[in-house]
Amino acid sequence: MNATAAVQGAPAAPAWSASRLREDFLLAQAVDALQEGWPADALLAAEAACRRHAEAAIPALLRATILQASRSAFRSAAWCHAWRRDPQDARLQDLLINDWLAHGERARIAALAPALLPARCRAASHAGLLPSLREAACLPAGACWRAGAAIEGMLFEAHAGAPVQLCLRDELTQENHDVRLPPGAAGARFSFVPPHPDGVWSLALAGATAALPGSPLVFAVPRALSAAQCAAQSSAAPAPLSVLIPVHSGLAHVQACIASVLASLPANHGGAGVLVIDDASPEPALAAWLDAEHGAGRIGLLRNRYNLGFVESVNRGLRQLPGHDVLLLNADTLVHGDWLDRLRAALYRADDIAAVAPWSNNGEISSFPSIARAAPAPDAAGLARLDGQASALHRAGACADVDVPACCGFAMLMRASALAAIGGLDGNAIERGYGEEVDWCLRAAAAGYRHRIATGVYVAHAGGVSFGDEKHLRVRQNRAVLMARYPHYYSAYQRFLQDDPLAAARACLAASLPPAAPASDAPPAPLPAPLASSCTRIAVLAHCAAGALAAAVLALARLVAARTDLALRLLVIGEVSETLWRTGVVDVVAPASGASLLSDSDLIGLSGCIVLLAADPAQARVAIDTVRLDPGFDAGSWFSALLARAHVAPRPALAPLHFANPGSTGARS
Repeated sequence: MNATAAVQGAPAAPAWSASRLREDFLLAQAVDALQEGWPADALLAAEAACRRHAEAAIPALLRATILQASRSAFRSAAWCHAWRRDPQDARLQDLLINDWLAHGERARIAALAPALLPARCRAASHAGLLPSLREAACLPAGACWRAGAAIEGMLFEAHAGAPVQLCLRDELTQENHDVRLPPGAAGARFSFVPPHPDGVWSLALAGATAALPGSPLVFAVPRALSAAQCAAQSSAAPAPLSVLIPVHSGLAHVQACIASVLASLPANHGGAGVLVIDDASPEPALAAWLDAEHGAGRIGLLRNRYNLGFVESVNRGLRQLPGHDVLLLNADTLVHGDWLDRLRAALYRADDIAAVAPWSNNGEISSFPSIARAAPAPDAAGLARLDGQASALHRAGACADVDVPACCGFAMLMRASALAAIGGLDGNAIERGYGEEVDWCLRAAAAGYRHRIATGVYVAHAGGVSFGDEKHLRVRQNRAVLMARYPHYYSAYQRFLQDDPLAAARACLAASLPPAAPASDAPPAPLPAPLASSCTRIAVLAHCAAGALAAAVLALARLVAARTDLALRLLVIGEVSETLWRTGVVDVVAPASGASLLSDSDLIGLSGCIVLLAADPAQARVAIDTVRLDPGFDAGSWFSALLARAHVAPRPALAPLHFANPGSTGARS
């Protein structure tokens, strides 16, 4: 793609202030720069687009291509980031799997492949994926999926000699049914109607320990109890309480979680049972430990024959606990004290409260110290301090519970009467996990209930342990379901984040805690090796276009632009004014966020910057010569001194790229 051709016939320079045109121009220039052998130039353009458009796949794919071509240490992570932008895209899936294959990441391939195969087979786009899975030695026997009232599937090996026997397991009744397939070629599809239309089915080769990817096939939908049954369950009187913990892997997390729950029970006067669902754990040590705890009478235990995922594991537990208030608890949490009594008190403060959730370091809307931003989980002493302070403040009336659009399901207490009124989780629409608690809360809201954050309780949550890379696929799939069902939910959620009704309670808790320990004085990590670049760069960190120091940066840019004999540019991390853009010597990227692939330090190193200008060098903590940018900064004197001591290459016969200049036509000067 030629950048000149991309902008031929473009409107006059002022139109380059349009964001869309700038991004198109930058991406075109990135392609040109990569083709001409300047990956650093290409990377800056692609990274600028990635940071401005966090959900767009094309800039992330281009960035991964640049890092792959330059053999950067970031290339594997870049392919993963590109896939995360659109995890249902078959091309991005193949690129990711092939990169993992090249780097020996067979365990990650084996974990993710079962989540990808059913949709790929159903769409007949699986041919490019199967060879990689075979090479990684993790190709399953086949895949299955729902197709209307039928179950469809595909086996990947030929079975021409004799019929193949499958086991169809009804997860609602635990009954098995035989299914015989006629002889067929590899890749031949099969289809059959299950014995009844309202089941939850696992499908496996007869004798296999694992079900085919795509299982469980959930045809059942959540069902409310009858009016008479609902009336029998009073909303006012507390129901029996059970803690429901689905587990799959991660022995240390599971042991710590269950130990913390059991240790807390004596402090909770309401009484509670603990029911653990072993979702066909692949870890023998974990299964043996659960058996021992169950044998000692400390926990109730149900074990799935095949892996059902979080949603259907929870539903299996709910079917065992009719008429109970149920506390859904992730297996990577830690609890403290009389947390159950306090959560139940929050749940029963009004008859129309369906669910409550506590504060957490990683609780989405209930996260502390920052809303919707995960923080490291506290240790046991930190948990006791945080939970104790939250409890004391709430008891003293310093903070109150707050209504929320939906609770986060890492530790969500569900009211028995609400479960009776709307049923359990919807595994028919929500695949395996992520978003299931939001759907349940919004169904309850439609039935007249509301939900709250119990600001007098804190639960620690490690987060991200259960699903691994599959999380990104399930979040995308299930978010689409929620958007279709509840078109106004995400706008309401964003308004909640902006208005932040929890701010006062969060500030109250933060003010009650001792000051945080000072940051470590450890030296900053070394910068990554620079990529080939058409020019030398000066980095400017945390620039504000309307700030007091903007004039000094503009003066420096004009000095750089005047030296047409030098291949020199500015890399500005922050904002730029239109005037600064038009100097033609500025590359600009937004500051990195927590979700960014590359930190600002990484980008400074990869682009080959020789010096950093920052208003607060101590805060910058970048392993490079750093100069304080303050009101006394004299651009002329400093620039002259820089040229006297630093080697800046002369401008080559072919001038450096001007891909950050919005007024450029894309031609070389």
